[in-house]
Amino acid sequence: MLEKNIKTPLYEQIEIELKRLINDDKYKQGDLIASESELGREFGASRITIRRAVSDLVDQGYLVKKQGKGTFVQANMVERNLLHLGSYSNFMKNSSKHPSIQIVKLQEIASTDKIAELLNIFPGEPVINLKRLVKFNKEVSGLESAYYSSNKFPKLREKITPDISMANLLSTQYGYKEQGSNQLLSYVPATSELTQYMNKVPGEPLFKLRRQVMDKEVIYVTFNYYDASTTNFAITSGNQRKE
Repeated sequence: MLEKNIKTPLYEQIEIELKRLINDDKYKQGDLIASESELGREFGASRITIRRAVSDLVDQGYLVKKQGKGTFVQANMVERNLLHLGSYSNFMKNSSKHPSIQIVKLQEIASTDKIAELLNIFPGEPVINLKRLVKFNKEVSGLESAYYSSNKFPKLREKITPDISMANLLSTQYGYKEQGSNQLLSYVPATSELTQYMNKVPGEPLFKLRRQVMDKEVIYVTFNYYDASTTNFAITSGNQRKE
């Protein structure tokens, strides 16, 4: 219960209590918290007081507001180093966040002009499109959409399984090993297609990372979409282990 006869403002008392509930796992990562009106009844406080407390906890990183859905307990942030980005599988192998991969699409299609240019092939040539969801602690953190030349990697589609490392597969089966990459990071709104996979509403912000992966020539290209509310990108120089 709130103490109205002490110096600590009511909104700060509510913040302290909500933090306690989060730290004690009464509210777990990703949980939807009660509405402002429900919290007002629970704490015996005005809606303005509740709104101030919730807003402060959003600023502090304990809560996150999702348009049209409500306010949720913030999931742990996933951090990737922009200078040392490697494959998803190898990154996850070194992660302590219990990640998993789910294939949501695996098909051969004709390459568009854009994909053909990035892969250095002719438009219309067949490519394998592999879409995979990346999950940390059961929460969707990202979507990877990768393109591989079918002519360069014959029978690749038959070799892909949910738990396989594509970097290792291309190295051991086809002799291609990543030596570097061209990367472009941008900030984009979620499209209707992306919302199908990432539990977002159209327009919510996402990070988009395009990686053109190289050996002596282009090996493949990926478009990685990350939840901007649960992902950070860092730039760390010096001798760092590659993810």
